[in-house]
Amino acid sequence: MLDYLRKKTKSPLLQGLIVVIILVFIFWGTNMSGGDKRDAVATVNGEAVTLSEYSREYSRMIDTLREQFGGTLPANIIESLGIKQQVLQRLIQQTLLIQGAREMGLHASNWEIQQAISQQPYFQVEGTFSHDRYTQILAQNKMTPKQYEAGLRLEILSQKASQGVSGLTVVTKWELNQRFAFNNNQLKVDFASFAASDFRQDVQVTDAQLQTYFQQHQQEYKSAPQVKIKYLAFPVAEAMEELTISAAEIKASYQQNIATYQKPETRTARHILLKTDGTNDEAQKAKAEEALEKIKAGEDFSALARKISEDPGSADQGGNLGTFSRGQMVPAFEEAVFKLDKKEVSELIKTRFGYHIIEVTDISPAEITPLAEVEESIRRTLKQQQAKNKAFAAAGTAYEKIFQAGSIAAYSQQEEITLQSAGFFSQSNPPAELAGKPRLLDQAFNLEKGELSALIEEADGYYILFIDDVLEPVVPELKAVKEELITDFKSAKSRELAQAAATEILAACQEESTFKQAVTEAGARLQTSPWFSRSAADRSTLPAAISSTALTLSTSHPCPATIGTDNSTFYAYRFLEKRASPAASEADKEEFKASLRQEKQVATLESWLTHMMATSEITTNPKLIE
Repeated sequence: MLDYLRKKTKSPLLQGLIVVIILVFIFWGTNMSGGDKRDAVATVNGEAVTLSEYSREYSRMIDTLREQFGGTLPANIIESLGIKQQVLQRLIQQTLLIQGAREMGLHASNWEIQQAISQQPYFQVEGTFSHDRYTQILAQNKMTPKQYEAGLRLEILSQKASQGVSGLTVVTKWELNQRFAFNNNQLKVDFASFAASDFRQDVQVTDAQLQTYFQQHQQEYKSAPQVKIKYLAFPVAEAMEELTISAAEIKASYQQNIATYQKPETRTARHILLKTDGTNDEAQKAKAEEALEKIKAGEDFSALARKISEDPGSADQGGNLGTFSRGQMVPAFEEAVFKLDKKEVSELIKTRFGYHIIEVTDISPAEITPLAEVEESIRRTLKQQQAKNKAFAAAGTAYEKIFQAGSIAAYSQQEEITLQSAGFFSQSNPPAELAGKPRLLDQAFNLEKGELSALIEEADGYYILFIDDVLEPVVPELKAVKEELITDFKSAKSRELAQAAATEILAACQEESTFKQAVTEAGARLQTSPWFSRSAADRSTLPAAISSTALTLSTSHPCPATIGTDNSTFYAYRFLEKRASPAASEADKEEFKASLRQEKQVATLESWLTHMMATSEITTNPKLIE
């Protein structure tokens, strides 16, 4: 899938393609206008989430997981993590965010789209945006700029909706003080630590113990399944070397995809908006007329927009809406904008949002990128497309002939083609020539001995695979893994001893004197932590996970319920002292306030999504994703 191609291909161009498509959630495609409900995995307020959208996002998530697990997914991981349900939930929530953006009257201007595209490093050459590279990357994924930008526009709208909802949060002074004290009140504890490594020399190993341990853990020492294969490869690179692209082909492709190279007329504009809600129309109109008179009298448009405009998305920028083309604004607004000349100010324009005063600050006429500027990128794209088609055709022909010949061995003799082979290997340790080919490896370890694979597509071409032999997993004899067993046995037993020592200390925790005495009798060192708090737990000599639990202790409740564990070290600890947070500077409090606001914004957005999920008309079709 896309992530797989990014990870494995040697082409930096393809690497750019894969990452950037993921970054803009291109799984939305351009089907946000409702879609065909017949293949909808869900409908959200009448708007379809199609099976193709679901499939793209599902594949993206599976590829991400595969990468995280080193190329191979553990058994049952998809079911245990509920990936299918996660994907469906995410798509439904994204649809709700897009719908919310529309209801809020939010838009994504052409200027914002252009900025987002130009700042992506995958479309840059030596740090500068390259239109040639941009169109080349999209063409290789069979996308036009119009399709890509539609997906990007939806993602920006989704982000704006998120910001709009989360922006409703307020942090009160009381709340700030309470949370600041909670995070910064300080604590000290007495503690003793017991590392498993300190007990390793106390562990004695007998043959009987080793035998028992092996019987209890023998599945952990089971060998991995291995396969021996023969295969045919049809590399795209090899097919590319034999291809030339004519000038006529380049010209034909250019003309067939001329929309890709067309840049529509765009307008850059700013506006002042005075919102109406059906009850204040006359008052808002009067206010707008007064503002228009001020502008006609020479008052600065930008300054006035900052002062009175009620559009939260543009007021702080002097009313600037960025650059946009036709089809991006509501009809009445768009009609007015495209009638104005540069530097001309409109009369009052009424839309469902309220009264607008518009000024066009720049006009860029429609134009077409000349063929000469994109000729090389078209040549590369056509060459790669044709090479891939050629490799696929060769693989398909070979596949048919294998069936006609009766076996892959008979085919190789008939065609005088040498089969490539790989001796026994495990899925996690394939030979170098097969590394980085997850589909091939998945097929290799899902087929039985003597079976032929389907046609396998990888980043570098196509493959046909035959399973020559299979070695099933086996439990080895004890003597074959004895050294590993001894190491594992000692580690396990030393952990048990360290844990028991810490547990014994904790049993004497209630009284400070008995706690200290127990530490001394155990031959451990009693330590006192420095002052620490929730905001500075990482600076404690205790691990953060333990210091967080320690912060719940008090004079009346000095002992934790259980010992603390950090990898192979165990902690027995006891409350010692507590004090109020030290005085904070205004800068520290402002920084904390910003952090708290962000936390509340996330909670607000989650709450809003939960509410929308509960109150929206949402239906799902689980059969389509089974």
